[in-house]
Amino acid sequence: MAQSEDPEGPTIIYNQQMLGGIQLHSSGYGLHYGWGKYKNASKIWMYTADLVYMKHEKEVRSYNPAYQDSKSYVYGKMNSLFVLRAGVGRKRISTVKLRKSGVQVSYIYSVGPILGFAKPVYLEISHLEEGSGSLSTERYDPEIHFFDDIYGRAPFVYGLTEISVYPGGFAKFAFNFEYSNTKNRLKGLETGVAFDAYLRRVPIMAENIGGLEGVKNKRFFFNFYVNLFLGKKYNKR
Repeated sequence: MAQSEDPEGPTIIYNQQMLGGIQLHSSGYGLHYGWGKYKNASKIWMYTADLVYMKHEKEVRSYNPAYQDSKSYVYGKMNSLFVLRAGVGRKRISTVKLRKSGVQVSYIYSVGPILGFAKPVYLEISHLEEGSGSLSTERYDPEIHFFDDIYGRAPFVYGLTEISVYPGGFAKFAFNFEYSNTKNRLKGLETGVAFDAYLRRVPIMAENIGGLEGVKNKRFFFNFYVNLFLGKKYNKR
């Protein structure tokens, strides 16, 4: 159980905590959730879940200049990658918050499995060269779709039934800064590094096509991240 050491009020004992928030990382963004069970006043078992969007470092947003109202898209992008992490780890409080206006500093590490969900990219393709002047929605194929016939991205719902799953594992280490001025509330940020490893390469981008020479897909992703979170501490038997 965790015991408050705040001299400004009576001692309060908690045995669990729950938090959630948004995540910003060096390759995208996402959502974060955590549930913790106190082992003692300074050690907490943490069970976490992240759902994040992961970009390839070679992604560049483009427009087709032949159309005044063309939509943006990423040339060469074959799949959008969404990652679900489920982790277990330990949170250790290193600096206790002794005043309401203080900051509690902790460090946290966790490991666990991941699932990468690769959703195919669909584009709106122009058929002006065929004399029809129409657009069709097609799954991006680097062998037949080029700069001059891509009008823009298609709605996100296209490709949802064709998702491929890429299993793997992850590890994270971070520092946690909590500065809520209410004893049973959590508010703060967590900043650290995350390493994702998949069993096989994830095909986010087309490789070695015109204009994207040297692009390679990978199995390993290393990112810096920041979680902004809100939550609460509570007692439950």
